[in-house]
Amino acid sequence: MTTDRTPSGGMDPTPAQPASVGLGELAMVDPSPRAAVVASLAGTLSRAVALGDGEGARVVHEAIGRLLGLEPEGRASSRR
Repeated sequence: MTTDRTPSGGMDPTPAQPASVGLGELAMVDPSPRAAVVASLAGTLSRAVALGDGEGARVVHEAIGRLLGLEPEGRASSRR
């Protein structure tokens, strides 16, 4: 099917999706040591959840929270 529409005089069309990014192109700046540890722990957390290790996932989740400066639930009031 064809149409007899002429292009509008407005803006050029934009791509529907951004250009794909190659491996390593997003990591332009070296992460801090703490960010690297948190990223590693995030992978460990995902594996613990996938394997059904709830206790392990809880411990890793708490460690990530401590590294980010967050208090675990139930402990914030006990330190005051």
